[in-house]
Amino acid sequence: MAAEVRVVRLDALPAAEIAALSCAALDRPLRGAAELIVAVPADEAVVLGAFQRASELGAAEDTPTTRRGSGGAEARVGPGSVWMQLALARPDALVACPPSRLLNRYVRPLLGAITKAGAVARYFDRDWISARRSPVASVSFAHDTKSGRALVEAIVAVETPFAVRDRPSFMGREPLSLRALGVARETGEVADAVIDAYASAYGAAERSREIPSHAGAIEVGREPPWAATREEPIGVVGAGRDAEGVLRVGGELMVSRDVLADLERVIAESPHD
Repeated sequence: MAAEVRVVRLDALPAAEIAALSCAALDRPLRGAAELIVAVPADEAVVLGAFQRASELGAAEDTPTTRRGSGGAEARVGPGSVWMQLALARPDALVACPPSRLLNRYVRPLLGAITKAGAVARYFDRDWISARRSPVASVSFAHDTKSGRALVEAIVAVETPFAVRDRPSFMGREPLSLRALGVARETGEVADAVIDAYASAYGAAERSREIPSHAGAIEVGREPPWAATREEPIGVVGAGRDAEGVLRVGGELMVSRDVLADLERVIAESPHD
């Protein structure tokens, strides 16, 4: 089957609405095998990963907070960010790819786009992209084993830094924006470079500025802090009941959403809950 990607370019869209598109990515109808959204937010926000709680950020963070559909850690977005979402009908929709290699396979055009913008980019199987030894973009994925649907997501710090706090995943390296590295390209130019890179890699069946359907902005509720946490190399994994008393597992992890839901159900039904 020939690769087919629908490309959607969105400018000056509220961050909460871009996050809502991310949250709908595994469920909304796709026009073809894949849909690439490249957006520039109109405002600043902190975007939580799908399984995080706001309490992980501490009390100091007062920027408006929203939530995306992919896992991993929080990221800051703003008018100086390029927010990319590649929704896939299945992990191998465009290239041979098991779910465990979603990031490794699908960030390659993004590396080329950042490199073309002026900073040689590399990916080392973590949750960020490196340029000149500094994290310059966050990367994350979402997946559902039952439907096969997948999402690869990236937030590129062109002028707006993406890191909210220091994290073990950064391995002591300071996250920077492309501008701080001396890259003179404007945010819109980097967005165009990302689109061109993916269109060149996979082919573009259609280009649009129409906002895909979604259920509206996601409200981030005031969940209690995790009852128990464990620090892993990529970040915090936590467990605890939510505001409705339902046991949840979450944090900065990336995992298929239905697999995590099955784990929560098994733990909840355990006699040692």
